Amino acid sequence: MQTIIITLNNGKKEEYVKGIKVKEILNKMSKEEREDAILIKYNNKKVDLETELKKNGTLQIYDINTLEGNRIYERGLLYLFIYVTNNILEKDTKVIVKHSIDKGIFCKIDKKVEDKDVLEIKKQMKEIVSKNIPFTKMDTTKYEAIEYFKSIKREDKAKTLFYDTSKYVSLYKLDENYNYIVGDLPSSTGVLKYFDLSLIKDKGIVVRFPSIYDNKKVKRYTHHTNYFNTLEEYSAWGNNLNINNIGELNDYITSNKPADIIQLSEIMQDYKLLSIAEQIVLNKEDYKIILLSGPSSSGKTTSAMKLSLYLKSLGLNPTHLSLDDYFHERAETPLGEDGKPDFESITAVDIKLFDSQISKLLKGTKVVVPTFNFIDGKKEYKRTVQLKENDILIIEGLHALNEELLTNIPKKKKFKIYVSPLTYLNIDNDNRISMTDLRLLRRMVRDNRTRGYSPSVTLGTWMKVRSGEEKHVFPYQDNADALFNTSLAYELSVLKTYAEPLLFSIKEDDPEYQTAQRLIELLKFVLPIPSESVPKTSILREFIGDSYFE
Repeated sequence: MQTIIITLNNGKKEEYVKGIKVKEILNKMSKEEREDAILIKYNNKKVDLETELKKNGTLQIYDINTLEGNRIYERGLLYLFIYVTNNILEKDTKVIVKHSIDKGIFCKIDKKVEDKDVLEIKKQMKEIVSKNIPFTKMDTTKYEAIEYFKSIKREDKAKTLFYDTSKYVSLYKLDENYNYIVGDLPSSTGVLKYFDLSLIKDKGIVVRFPSIYDNKKVKRYTHHTNYFNTLEEYSAWGNNLNINNIGELNDYITSNKPADIIQLSEIMQDYKLLSIAEQIVLNKEDYKIILLSGPSSSGKTTSAMKLSLYLKSLGLNPTHLSLDDYFHERAETPLGEDGKPDFESITAVDIKLFDSQISKLLKGTKVVVPTFNFIDGKKEYKRTVQLKENDILIIEGLHALNEELLTNIPKKKKFKIYVSPLTYLNIDNDNRISMTDLRLLRRMVRDNRTRGYSPSVTLGTWMKVRSGEEKHVFPYQDNADALFNTSLAYELSVLKTYAEPLLFSIKEDDPEYQTAQRLIELLKFVLPIPSESVPKTSILREFIGDSYFE
């Protein structure tokens, strides 16, 4: 009898009979492991329960606590939610998957929804989960899919598919409902056990489920008002231009000058930043420090530089400091749980030095501030700063909103700005564009251009960056006095021309191959726009290059 050696998730190697089926291996595992398996791969390739294994390899089982499993879970849960909501609130109800918010996804609904409706939707979703109904995948021609979605008045999907260059597309079927979903779904509804729903009155419903950090626990919902209202404002702007999804953006690009959408987006964003500057100037007697923070690749540096120009035009004299210059010497950087230097933690910042120097500056003292040399890993003291009348400090950095900083400075003297690219565009009404993916594309393009990092390196370190943001950035967003959205309606079209060659360079044997393919799948829907019309002062220039502020 021939046997094979299979390495399991826990690293343990087991010997099995050659030709054993995947489901036979799962049957030897715990009930929770079996029931929570969302995706199964063998030697990095997707397999199903009936697949026979005939050579040595690694069996990877993904549940909701894994990044890839969590994405599949989200897609399946949202499909189920839309299906049930349409059944309960009438067939012509328009449900639009909008954006992430506090461990969930906000879905806009064009009908009045009451608490009793939410309870009924939740009840029916749980019933379908308990029935373990399969998500059936079927292939069809793109033309047939377009005709089908036109027949059921889903122009958003017809537009998206029109710009897809594929000849064939895959649809999913749940009961008698067909849908076009970008990416894999779970094999059935039975795995979708962990969720809850929260009503946002007169707006829609937040579909909540555990993140990869929550250990299968659905956290209590906290509404982030500024964050939500900013996205609603940008969505209204997009609706005025009739650009709500990628299909409509492509229509605009083909029907008008692409430069128009660039300039319109930049004007909208500049107006918002000018409004923040005006708010600061109106209270200039109180505010002495502007603290600007946000997650990685949000465009913090350019936002701070542009804000400085606006404040200068309004009569203030801004002085810019970066928290990155206050890192501990590299040899003194605290270690993370993995035993490696943890540059994402606030403990990597020399808080004592930072607080002391800012206090002296506010008293009018002349201070020699550091500039961190990232090559040598040490602070260099070459720059002298002294604040005078009408001077104001702008301090940007990952931890700028953290309450552990500047505890010796009265709150009324500090104006806090949270910066993040909050994209309002969807692929279509059922398929959202992740804000995290937008930041990842920005970072990959910038790191390759400025640091020579391969795209695989950037993709491979992204999870550690994200983990740091969960701990050190997102918890402080509600402390902000203002929220500045750095996304631009057109930016995926420009990023495509820079990101696609990098993503295609990642080969099949690379651990980041699947992530690269997923991002390529996203970009395939977008028509490219050349970057020549992007202003030198644009936040996008921070990533693609040739910025006025470099």
